[in-house]
Amino acid sequence: MRILFISDFNISQFNGGAQISNDIIIKKGRELGHEIIEFNYDSSPINFIYRYDLVISSNLNIISMQMPNVIDYIINSENHARLEHDSCLYLDNQTRKKLFQSCKKTFFLSNFHLDFFKETYGDYFINNEIVYDPINTDIFNNKNLEKIYDIVYCGFLSELKGCKNLIKFCKENPNRKIDIFGWAEDEELLKELQSLNNVKIHNKVGHIEVADILKKSKYIYHSPVLNEPFCRMVAEALLCGCKFIGNENKIGSIQEYLKEGEIKFKQNCQNASEIFWSKII
Repeated sequence: MRILFISDFNISQFNGGAQISNDIIIKKGRELGHEIIEFNYDSSPINFIYRYDLVISSNLNIISMQMPNVIDYIINSENHARLEHDSCLYLDNQTRKKLFQSCKKTFFLSNFHLDFFKETYGDYFINNEIVYDPINTDIFNNKNLEKIYDIVYCGFLSELKGCKNLIKFCKENPNRKIDIFGWAEDEELLKELQSLNNVKIHNKVGHIEVADILKKSKYIYHSPVLNEPFCRMVAEALLCGCKFIGNENKIGSIQEYLKEGEIKFKQNCQNASEIFWSKII
């Protein structure tokens, strides 16, 4: 098939969880013989003069602000599949409803993800599929390495990601050592964490290095304020043998892990890109 894949950023522009997942899925699609053209926030509008067998839409926050005509194009596409990564709060209610009702398939990352969409926006989501974020289990696995870290957090530090909850946890557990591999835009939050004796903040590390850290860690901590549809950080930690500390009620991956069990959860992560394309076909 000739496919237009529309998302705010590609993996070279921003190395976040959604971009990692999209890149794995796109590469698998190309391996399967599909011609996939990526359209991002800075792409040329000339892409829209061509005919496509399928349009796949993903994160559209920047695109919806800068190029609202692209949203109309997606909604009016004859064959549209939606790959939802977040909470889609950036769209108004009417546009969001039109976007999802235009889908031939809608992919959510966990049952929790779909459930909170229905609770928040209404029960108008049809032809739904649950497909996890794809994770390379050859890299993220439990190799039983020496556990040199007690509790770790790997990723972006912000209020919505639960940074204040993390600070509270650190203060209430002074005998626990917390290593943070991440970054923050809020200097005050960062300074408060740095002032705690049981916290060590490391430089941001690459995705492959994260796997080595998680394999050497006993626990992963995460207690977000907003719902995490899946949460790659937690899923990768679970695959590396870490135990979970935090708020499981707001994280899709830990709920799927507890429901499906370790073996099934690992299989669903490992095969996610293949499952995605099998559902598309």
